[in-house]
Amino acid sequence: MTGSRPLWIAALLLVGAAGAYWGAGSVPLALLSLASVAAVVAVSGLARRILGVLLVGVGIASAFQGHWLAIAASVLVVASGALQVALGARMPKIGVGGQKARPHDPETDMWRALERGDDPTDDKAPGGPSSNE
Repeated sequence: MTGSRPLWIAALLLVGAAGAYWGAGSVPLALLSLASVAAVVAVSGLARRILGVLLVGVGIASAFQGHWLAIAASVLVVASGALQVALGARMPKIGVGGQKARPHDPETDMWRALERGDDPTDDKAPGGPSSNE
């Protein structure tokens, strides 16, 4: 598996686990699974692998609750954790790093100067005419 597919599979496994924990009446574990979705998308590299190890541990520990939905949720959490441990280093990080820098726009600079309370036509102002030449 390449690209972001394993990342989204791991996140969807955790969403499914949250639903199953909720159905089993284990609300704290459901909320933990939902928080783990955000964590798996936000972190990368070694931190994602550590998260995977922690999720495997939580999944194994919660498998002994006895309710069949909790057992199913535990299997989903362990699968997501194992996927993160195995492929966590190759999964992309979703966030600020993928955004492109915007090109410099003098008109936008002038509007920002007005928002700050500066006069954009003043030569001494940061967005003034002398800074555009």
